[in-house]
Amino acid sequence: MSGADVVPLLRRAWSALQQGQPAPARADCEAALQRAPDSFDAWRMYAMALQALGDAVAAREALQRALSLRPDDGATALDLGTLQLQAGEVDAALVSLSLAMRRLPQEPRAAFRYGTAAFHAGDFEQAAFGFEVATQLKPDWTQAWNNLAAAQGKRQQYVAAIAAARNALQLQGDASAHQALAALQSNLFDQASLREGLQHALRALQLDPSLAPAHRDAAILSRKLGDAASAEAHARRALELAPRDVESIDILGEQLQLNRKTREAVEVYAQALGAGVESPTLHRQHGIALLHDGQSDAARNALRDALRRAPDDQRTIAHLGVAVAQQDAGRAAQWLGLHRHVHAVELPTPHGFADAEAFHRALADDIRRHSQQRWEPAGLAARNAYLSGDLLADRTPAIVGFEQRLRDAIDAFLGRCREARAGERPPGDDALAGDVFLRNAPERYRMHVWATQAAERGFIDTHIHEDSWLSGAYYVELPPAIRDDDATHAGWIEFGRPFASLPQPPDAALRRLCPKVGTLLLFPSYLFHRTLPYTGAGERISISFDLAAA
Repeated sequence: MSGADVVPLLRRAWSALQQGQPAPARADCEAALQRAPDSFDAWRMYAMALQALGDAVAAREALQRALSLRPDDGATALDLGTLQLQAGEVDAALVSLSLAMRRLPQEPRAAFRYGTAAFHAGDFEQAAFGFEVATQLKPDWTQAWNNLAAAQGKRQQYVAAIAAARNALQLQGDASAHQALAALQSNLFDQASLREGLQHALRALQLDPSLAPAHRDAAILSRKLGDAASAEAHARRALELAPRDVESIDILGEQLQLNRKTREAVEVYAQALGAGVESPTLHRQHGIALLHDGQSDAARNALRDALRRAPDDQRTIAHLGVAVAQQDAGRAAQWLGLHRHVHAVELPTPHGFADAEAFHRALADDIRRHSQQRWEPAGLAARNAYLSGDLLADRTPAIVGFEQRLRDAIDAFLGRCREARAGERPPGDDALAGDVFLRNAPERYRMHVWATQAAERGFIDTHIHEDSWLSGAYYVELPPAIRDDDATHAGWIEFGRPFASLPQPPDAALRRLCPKVGTLLLFPSYLFHRTLPYTGAGERISISFDLAAA
């Protein structure tokens, strides 16, 4: 029987659906399919009836059958992808919604739902692409702007994220829109953005005083702006409003430690864990608070437990090393790989430059005039120094050449690490067994690269790189004061010294290296490190990077 023979049945089914009667519509569609099992229209309408009856599984199957009969039908792909997304079938939804976007280039819903599926899949670049297309097709769609801001924020593309959040705020200036913009601006480091972000957080609280995320944002922004009292007050209120929220617990605990209320910080984390709020972050932060409070034995036990829960947590590794060093500094240095895992690599001069001197001169000039150069960004470790944003954003010949040489060196180093890891014994239950660096070597990676420019008395304070696995520093230009025969180590890089508020290791447990132009230092991201200040003419220009699992 042909599709034309079932047209009366499908017309009657459509009329029933229009009248809110899906059961007779389903019956007519089933009769039509018995007569014409290859009718695309019958399968499409059957899916509509099934969905109206709440049978999402059967509706997806009907749409899949319809799409098999007409593989390029964008509307069917959109409906199928939507149901797959609702069912949590993210990978299948991505395929269907990608087809819908191609076949329905003017349909904002297809782009929006593709972006949603990509976001759930963790592909924030594609998510941003989908949401951006949706906003172009429907500029007054507030949720599309909100989602675009969220996706760009996940990519740490804060300029684009903030622009999208501003558009959402113009369309719908409610408390949540102000809070979303404040949350994004809390990731920045310049004073103007931080002050504006705080104003948005406070405006959100004027509109909705019970909005816990706005108090969290206000706490972070106040902390970066140097207002410790306000930061603590907002953090306390955030926790009152959301007592089981991990982020609120952590923000208050951190602020209490910064305000030298370490015993109270310990209690904040202990009470949350005792109340059954489970998070590897809270276990780690409890251990760190104990360490700050001088309870070394309890800190070691808590941090060992935290590392078993999250074996690749860089902050846990760093602080457990400090706790272990209180008992045995040599064991801590061995476990952390203070000598074994700090490597110096000479990078070849990129093509297109007469020699290394010409290359470094061009690279130093590019850094000095970089489009994202900032002076002593708030909340970061740079002191009396310029810090660029994404160095690779400026695609000059010197920067592009450096990137290629850097990636070559990293790929070779990763290959050696994977070979070494293959020979390692499994660590078992002991958090201090095995090689804590090698066992976390990633198979695929993403990288962030930035530059630092410091003159006399400029330096990078003690820090770790907690969101990555491998970090590095490449030296582009150094002042005459930095010499390898200097007993004071002026301008050198120092590994192993933790924050001043933590127990300090003996001097023998530290490692200091004199920088050399053209040398790349590679080291585990969990190693505490800092640069020492120097006096005299000239600048210290270096490039740093973080490498994390992709």
